[in-house]
Amino acid sequence: MKKLFLMAAFVVASVAASAQIYVGGSLGFESSKENKDADALTSFSILPEVGYNLSDNLAVGIQLGYASQEQGDEYTVSAFSVAPYARYTFAKSGAASFFVDGGIIFTAYGSDAEGSNFGVGLRPGVKFAVSDKVDVVAKTGFLGYSKNSEKFNDGGSAFGLSIDNTDLTLGILFNF
Repeated sequence: MKKLFLMAAFVVASVAASAQIYVGGSLGFESSKENKDADALTSFSILPEVGYNLSDNLAVGIQLGYASQEQGDEYTVSAFSVAPYARYTFAKSGAASFFVDGGIIFTAYGSDAEGSNFGVGLRPGVKFAVSDKVDVVAKTGFLGYSKNSEKFNDGGSAFGLSIDNTDLTLGILFNF
């Protein structure tokens, strides 16, 4: 029994020693006006992320998020999101790695926009290794399906590919 326990402890320690955990995320802020007389539209987001590299090409992680959008006294929208994912790295060239995140996302809206959204799909990205411990990550686009609750946008849904510069996120990951 003692040998079995020691062997199990050794296996757990071996896996933990080779663990590749990463933490980081991204921040966003924007303030814009449609015209000089309009109220400013102000948006803020924070998207912390934590993950675990299972191998050189496969990782699992989760991204949590909070976003807020406000336009003067007209409306305020806040959103909380949870997005677990599996990341597959399909190409590496020097310090750059190209990957795709496949997962689900759930977003709950509050304030002037009540309801929720559920989506499943793929999101491409690129990772640049600044050093052994720091990566800069860029993600854009979405290929998949999303569905709104009845309270949010009358329960609409969407399926397709969306890649544009308004959906670009830049972030930093720290590797441990």
